[in-house]
Parts: sequence; C-alpha cells; structure tokens
Amino acid sequence: MTNASRIILSNRQENLSLLLEFIRRWARDRRLSATRQASLEKVAGAIFQHLLSSVYRPGEPGSIAISLQEKEPRLCVLFEDDAPPHDPADLLAVAAPAQCPAPKAPHPEGWRHLVESLIYYRTTDRKNRLVVFLS
Repeated sequence: MTNASRIILSNRQENLSLLLEFIRRWARDRRLSATRQASLEKVAGAIFQHLLSSVYRPGEPGSIAISLQEKEPRLCVLFEDDAPPHDPADLLAVAAPAQCPAPKAPHPEGWRHLVESLIYYRTTDRKNRLVVFLS
C-alpha cells in the first residue's frame, strides 16, 4: 500500500460526492481517526467548492486533480486545476460548504483552523497547484 492516492474529476458540482467517497476510502485504508477523516473531507470539500464557484467561469470545462498523502504527522492535499490563475487569499475567506461534514463543535473560522499551511503556485504548463497541510 502506498501512502499517496490521486483522483481526477471534471469541474462539476456532482463530482463533490465522488471526491468525498474517494477521501473516505483513502482514510479507511489508512485507519485514520474519524476526526482526521472529517477534517480532511471538510477542507477538501471546501476547496473543491471554491474552485467550482469562484475560479472556473460558468460553463467552462475543466479538470481538477486531487492527491492525498500521509506525511506523518500531517496530511497533505494537493489540488491541481486548469482554471485561470487565482488568489489563494480568496479561498481563506470561504466558509465550508453545507455538504461537507461539520466538526462536532462549531468553530468561528469554519475550516481554516484545520489547515496548518497552504502553498499556491502556477506551473510552467499553466496549471494552478494548491498544496494544503493538515495537522
């Protein structure tokens, strides 16, 4: 068993459920705690929703690759998309979508408190990469 996995989805709202199922399988295979799994689902779901609603233009086709990796003691989520360049600061202002599991106790910052660090860069082949580390 490797410690990384990848899924590529089109930028369509109905693919959020495929992403969450992918995360659940990955987390189950690694025996992550329910809390870590819920945090991962919440953050990845919020970022996916942000890309769909704020980065891609309405009706614009695109693809989003999501890679998951366990780098003890952290989890790493890498998003790679073919949308126009975007500012990751906009992402930090976004609240988690209702479709994603909520933590047991509400937190005033939504999902942002779950993120240890976030790195954004544009690749030479004109893709956006967003690397997110969760504790």
